[in-house]
Amino acid sequence: MEMEIITKGGLLVRGVFALIIGILCFVVPVNMEWVIAYLVGIFLLVISIIMGGISISSEHPPLHRWSVFLLSVIGAIIAILIFVSPIWLIVLMAFLVALWLILAGIADVIFAAALKDAPHRILLWISGVIAMIFGLLIAVVPFPTKGALLLVILIGIFGVIYGIISIIAGLLIKKDEALIAVSA
Repeated sequence: MEMEIITKGGLLVRGVFALIIGILCFVVPVNMEWVIAYLVGIFLLVISIIMGGISISSEHPPLHRWSVFLLSVIGAIIAILIFVSPIWLIVLMAFLVALWLILAGIADVIFAAALKDAPHRILLWISGVIAMIFGLLIAVVPFPTKGALLLVILIGIFGVIYGIISIIAGLLIKKDEALIAVSA
């Protein structure tokens, strides 16, 4: 059995974050795809440098140290490639976002089904179905440039709708209440 817990604060944070991202996608849609790509590149480069330093100074066996060091070098190379040509990351991200939305949607629908007594479970179900629909739409978008812009627009629409639904669901939960769903 697997338990999932959703709190009032978790739903509100998820909703506000999704709403902000959604609004930014409408305000600066062309720039958002590049901003996301460069943020991923910066994050990957920093993490790779830290991992490389840790692997060199580590006291683990040499095979383990060198495998972590090799992974950090590969990460740094990928980060540099992102800075040189971010479009390939944007295309890859489109597919990964589509996959994530589909899986998150399925999880929300299952979670809503597990919450037999919750009065707002329909909101979780609706947000799950919307996530799956948007994931499927993003998955079939022609790429790279028009697909990336459409991805940003779809993420914006999704962010606004999903954010509002999550905020409403979060406001319906009492202050110290947590929703627990048990799935078999």
